[in-house]
Amino acid sequence: MSGQTRAAPIAIIADDEDLGRLLLVESTAECGLEALGFDNGTAALDAALTRDVAIVLLDVDMPGMDGFSVCRRLRAESRLATVPIVMVTGHEDSAAISRAFEAGATDFISKPVNWALLPRRLEYILRNAAAARALTERMVQVRTLVEAIPDTLWVVAPDGRIQWSPNAGASAESAPPAHAGDDHEAMLAPPERLPEALAAIRQTANDGVQRKLEYRESGQSGSRRSFEVRFSRREGGDVVVVRQDTSERTAAAEHIERLAYFDSLTGLPNRQRCIETAERMFAEAAESQESVAVIYLDLNSFKRVNDTFGHSVGDAVLRTVAGNLTRALESFKAANEHVTVARFGGDEFVILLRHRTARSLAIEIAATCCAVFKNPIVYEGLEFYSAPSIGLAIYPDDGDDVATVLKHADTAMYQAKTGATASVAVYTAAMSSRLRDWLDLEARLRRAVQEDLLHLQFQPKFRLHDNRVAGVEALLRWSDAEHGDISPNRFVEIAEDSGLIIDLGSWVARAACRQLRKWLDRGCAVPIAINVSGKELLHGDPARVLETEAAAAGVPPSLIEIEITESLLVKDSTVVRNALEKLRQLGCRIALDDFGTGYSSLAYITRFPPDRIKIDKAFVHNVDRSASDAAIANAILSLGASLDLIVTAEGIERSGQLEWLRARGCHEAQGFLLSRPLSARDFEQRFLRESESAAHSERQGRA
Repeated sequence: MSGQTRAAPIAIIADDEDLGRLLLVESTAECGLEALGFDNGTAALDAALTRDVAIVLLDVDMPGMDGFSVCRRLRAESRLATVPIVMVTGHEDSAAISRAFEAGATDFISKPVNWALLPRRLEYILRNAAAARALTERMVQVRTLVEAIPDTLWVVAPDGRIQWSPNAGASAESAPPAHAGDDHEAMLAPPERLPEALAAIRQTANDGVQRKLEYRESGQSGSRRSFEVRFSRREGGDVVVVRQDTSERTAAAEHIERLAYFDSLTGLPNRQRCIETAERMFAEAAESQESVAVIYLDLNSFKRVNDTFGHSVGDAVLRTVAGNLTRALESFKAANEHVTVARFGGDEFVILLRHRTARSLAIEIAATCCAVFKNPIVYEGLEFYSAPSIGLAIYPDDGDDVATVLKHADTAMYQAKTGATASVAVYTAAMSSRLRDWLDLEARLRRAVQEDLLHLQFQPKFRLHDNRVAGVEALLRWSDAEHGDISPNRFVEIAEDSGLIIDLGSWVARAACRQLRKWLDRGCAVPIAINVSGKELLHGDPARVLETEAAAAGVPPSLIEIEITESLLVKDSTVVRNALEKLRQLGCRIALDDFGTGYSSLAYITRFPPDRIKIDKAFVHNVDRSASDAAIANAILSLGASLDLIVTAEGIERSGQLEWLRARGCHEAQGFLLSRPLSARDFEQRFLRESESAAHSERQGRA
């Protein structure tokens, strides 16, 4: 059988009497100990200092070093602090016993010794020593655990008087250590919250229900710190108070709340917080017989700012708008605390107001907002006018829940945006009917695109030096079976709003290429200009669409001219420039429509020069009658000549306009004076037959 035999615990015995020493050795051996006996204290001390000792038995009177001295020396060693030391003495006076315990003895045995009972006595002493060691180890563990816990703990009496604390004072910002009897109740909480803490202690001591108190205070560094104090009753009626520093947890929770409930760009409450605030206001208003106004505000021109100058400028404008709205509401908040503003999304803001006269106050707030936005927003030398459209709806008049009232405020805002009313519209039931009409038209337009129910008309462009047709502009038209002819301004707005504009642009490209094929088959190559929107360039791929449709129709893409608004070219966007470059690589020409009405800059035009610029009809209308319009038109004509661009004038309605432009070198013109938009058949009959006849005469002449 292999293995090591575990050594028996050692007992050190010191007695100068041989018989007594022998009997002590036998008694310890009966307890399972390995006894080492010595006849003097010095030898016993040396043995105990060099061995792992379970118990020490010392005679008081020994030569060299008595038992008291050996005991004191052993207790000086930390590793022997819990080893039981038994004094064997023939002295029965109390003074000797006191000296033994003062020296550090665990127990004493009087001579003459009852040798029969001694082993049982030693077993009892060893068992108690083991329990004491276990208790000491447990106390060390508890102390280590308490020291590792950042919380501060107190044991307090029901009246709030601190009985004991293992770690109060560990923090540099807390009160001195508390001990039994110290009057340090103020340590438990700051003065303004101390009454609450003491009340919680009394109640917890009485009913045993756990309680919690939260508060904030300023630390010595000036920073705001958060604390949570918990109260629990223990056996005996005392209360354990635990104070936890929750500053990091509170800061993290506040950060999460800001991410969840506040807009990172403007710092205003976001959509979710706005809805939750509205729900709370509606509930409070129902109890107090008040009303809640929902003011829905949208910036009319913000999309143009974003498309023209990019999102960084748009973000700066939104921050300014948020600041302006906040300041505009300050006077209303001073008189009524139940006013709040939120960024609902994009360029939309919502103001909530709870008051018994919410409707009249909301109209006043809306008017104030309109007045604020009459002033321009200035950013890096640029001025932006962001006139808002505002819709109002009132709880409970216009709906019983938040979703309904918000929807109706949004409906009123769209009513204001149409321009049919002022910039502020108060919801009426009729507005919902108009919104339903809008949605109905959107569905009909989508079906018209899918089922090829649209058609093109063509407005000719004429060369002014010979009055010949230079090309046509394709104009999209829609005649619905139920609603009849629908204005392009209306259905293009619906297409832009719904995202249908990309499909609409693809339909126009396909229809234009097919018409080109028909005219080419008749021997006439008539360039067609089509309008391409910003969304098509930013989110679609018009070059790929046009290349596909031109290939399917068998026509050269060079006969397609792309008309874009000036603001799209001004927008210094890589996406827009790349899209235009791909179109130009196909052979398409690029024309700037409505030139002079956008954010003009020669730098943008030279960076990506177009092939044609079109003078907007706003400047053509009085070009022969107004010096200012004439000056603008002259400047555009000079610009075209300098950059070698074709200049086309739009909106020619009088011969005076036409002659003024012809005299100053304008290349081309279009307008009702020259020709209204025509169907393909009417255009062919009026202009292509003339071209065919001229071509036939020319061929016969050559023959």
